Amino acid sequence: MTTECKGKHVWKFFKAGGMYQPYISSGEDIKHLGELDQKLWSALSCPSSGLFFDEKTLKLIDADGDSRVRHNDIVSAAKWTCSLLKDCESLMKASDSLELSNIDDTVAEGAILLSSARRILESIGKGGAQSISLSDFGEEGSLFTNTLFNADGIITVESCGSDESLRELVSDMIAVEGFKTDRSGKPGVDAELARLFFDDARAYAEWLNAGEKNPKCYVLGDSTESAFEVFKSVECKIDDFFARAEILACNPDNESAVNASYEQIREMASAQISDKSSELANLPIARILPYGELNLEGALNPAWSKKAELFMREVALPLLGKSSMAAGDWARVKSAFEPFESWFVSRPNSKITLLSKDRISEIVSQNKLGAIMELIAKDESLKDEFENIGKVEKLVRLHKNLAELAMNYVSFQKFYLRGSAAIFQFGSLYIDRRVCRLCIRVDDVEKHSEMSALSYGYLLYCACRRKGEPDINIVALVSAGDSDNLIVGRNGVFYDRLGRDWDATVVKIVDNPIGIRQSFFSPYKRLIKWISEQIAKRASALEVPGAPIKLVDQKTKKIDVGTVAALGVAVGGITTAFGMLLDAFLGLGFWIPLGIFAIILLISAPSVFLAAMRLKMRNLAPLLDASGWAVNSKATINVAFGASLTRMGKLPRNADKKDSDPYEDSHPVRRACIVALIVLLLVFGALWYGNILAPLGLEAPSWSPMRADASNTQAQSKTPKPESGTCAPESQSKTKQARGAASAKISPKSMGSRWQK
Repeated sequence: MTTECKGKHVWKFFKAGGMYQPYISSGEDIKHLGELDQKLWSALSCPSSGLFFDEKTLKLIDADGDSRVRHNDIVSAAKWTCSLLKDCESLMKASDSLELSNIDDTVAEGAILLSSARRILESIGKGGAQSISLSDFGEEGSLFTNTLFNADGIITVESCGSDESLRELVSDMIAVEGFKTDRSGKPGVDAELARLFFDDARAYAEWLNAGEKNPKCYVLGDSTESAFEVFKSVECKIDDFFARAEILACNPDNESAVNASYEQIREMASAQISDKSSELANLPIARILPYGELNLEGALNPAWSKKAELFMREVALPLLGKSSMAAGDWARVKSAFEPFESWFVSRPNSKITLLSKDRISEIVSQNKLGAIMELIAKDESLKDEFENIGKVEKLVRLHKNLAELAMNYVSFQKFYLRGSAAIFQFGSLYIDRRVCRLCIRVDDVEKHSEMSALSYGYLLYCACRRKGEPDINIVALVSAGDSDNLIVGRNGVFYDRLGRDWDATVVKIVDNPIGIRQSFFSPYKRLIKWISEQIAKRASALEVPGAPIKLVDQKTKKIDVGTVAALGVAVGGITTAFGMLLDAFLGLGFWIPLGIFAIILLISAPSVFLAAMRLKMRNLAPLLDASGWAVNSKATINVAFGASLTRMGKLPRNADKKDSDPYEDSHPVRRACIVALIVLLLVFGALWYGNILAPLGLEAPSWSPMRADASNTQAQSKTPKPESGTCAPESQSKTKQARGAASAKISPKSMGSRWQK
């Protein structure tokens, strides 16, 4: 079928799923998608993930980044792609590569993209290639691995070329200020980090100059800084020593209070003592005497002896010329370091101190910030050209995937036409001697099943697991076979579209008719199942160990007379009705087989009718809508199409079959004979009871209503007819009595009483 929408393009339609759908068969169809009435599209939106389709292509089409692909996104992508191609028919080939000659360089954007495509090929060593493919882009960032400049405003060590001074400078910047990752995935610096580095270097150099200009700062020359660090490491402990000495000088009775007590030493000695013990470090550095001196070569606290020795060698001897200090000597040491300390605490707080003073001075004196900024500007100058590289990749991906997306979105022809699979079909589920080909990936089983039940399909929700992969959930449509062995917990194997196998376990079932044949036998299967369940429940209740035995108190047990009467009436009514039905059934005579068929039809017809109605309403839309689609068509799945979505296992035509089963019942012939004999006896009994065998001399039993009818008929035939015009009241009364007796014999009430007996 062909028709016209807006414009002059002639559209083709095919009928499937209960309605006409657009048939995408040429590049011109894709070029004119914007002219096709949106009401005729099979879908209005779909998610940009969870489909067997290139997710990067969907994200490139999803212009607003809301994780939804809508009508306008498809139309814009088709319009942009076709405007840059000389031959749109190449879209139908779905090729991984795009010929450079097919890029339309007569338009401005096409010329830019063609130039960018050639630059890409040159950067990967394929300068003479005539086509560009998806493999040329590789993983994200791999295209820029070997490029010195990639238009992201970040330069790496390699961007500096052979200039060793600049390479070393960029390495220092990365070590001090950190780095930013450029498109190639390598660490580098941008203009912000470069300026910050030089600002820190200048600030530190100015601070160094301020200290060097103050002669009081470097009281010990070049070793002042290291000596100051030693001084600060023992300052608090030596202050503690002289403070305790002053307290003891005020009152000699405080000696036990300011020195280590016997109990403290005893407690520490009860365990292993270490010079790194915190308890030991809290004791005074040496024994406290009134106004005593601190002899750095004398007996010292083991926890402080090493630091005290270092202090004596690097501070006390150079400044005091002796190894012991009185309180006044300690005050002179502290005052000597005051200018250095006041200057030192003003040191800039930056990681520039990771570099040596000489290196910092060299960096400031050379001042190569301008050279670094020139490299960054050179990198940024290629921004427009390198941004077009992303457009080239978008063009190559759309060239490959746009037609397939249209065949799954504008129409569902990939789903309905033979030999293809739709992008929402995630794989195949093998379970219970069948394969289900309509398997859709599901994120939330409970939420999905709430709406998918409206599809009127028999659905299996399965949890799938595979080593090294995150678990996934799928829903599979079962449209062939029966559901006898399909239960929650049943295991199967799921094969995704990549051929990988997953362990699948049924976690939920949405029960709906599978086919007409299953529905015909379902009432009997349900009855057998119900009976077996009831028997099993009763048996399990009787076998419960330790269950208390209920005793009935005969004194309190009472039977209501009314209940007995009601039960008698109910039983009488049931037997009467059953007798009437049996009488009507046996009254069919030779038509009894037809009556049996009618009873079977009466039982199965409602189930078959309901199944037929549901199978007619079975459709794909609720399954996709529950997965985030917005389906715009019926998308029905009739019985014939459903049979192609689920295939039962069949033996090959040329299979060599051996019918004998070594484990079957040992006497199948005897069993068949017994069954046949029972059937024959039942048929014979029915014919005999119905007095059908009377011509053969086998009359029905005396209590059979059929024999009573036959006897009445014979009696009436033997009664002489009265002559015309005469009255025979005596004969007429006898005839009435006979008729009354016959009717009394075969009345429903009397028949019911006989069945009760």
